[in-house]
Amino acid sequence: MFRGMRVELLSVAMLPLGIGMFVQGSPNIITPEFTMPLPIEAGPVSYSQQVSPIFQSACGECHGGDEPELGLDLTSYEAAMEGSDYGSVIEAGDADGSLLIDMIVAEEMPIDADPLSEEEIEVIRSWIDAGAENN
Repeated sequence: MFRGMRVELLSVAMLPLGIGMFVQGSPNIITPEFTMPLPIEAGPVSYSQQVSPIFQSACGECHGGDEPELGLDLTSYEAAMEGSDYGSVIEAGDADGSLLIDMIVAEEMPIDADPLSEEEIEVIRSWIDAGAENN
């Protein structure tokens, strides 16, 4: 009696394993392909729609207002392109040569806040590489 129940329980326990092996090895099973979503939309990055909101939320508290830190105001396009008391931080067409990218990639900015996400950094990098236009 117990022998029969043991075989029956073993059969039930092995059923999912057998189904999994069948599905895994079957070339006729169609599975969807997984693709990672792109961090930015195809086409040019928009300063007003994509970059400015990042600057406002992540940088505006310190780099905005009447007395922005180090003279760097990132709350408007014109002010951002002027740079800081020490010079330009955005080199249009050259993200890798832009101090702004260096600071956010090294996670030195923003201070006392979460670092920018990879997607946010990629948006800013793409915008700078495309010429840092006011669009």
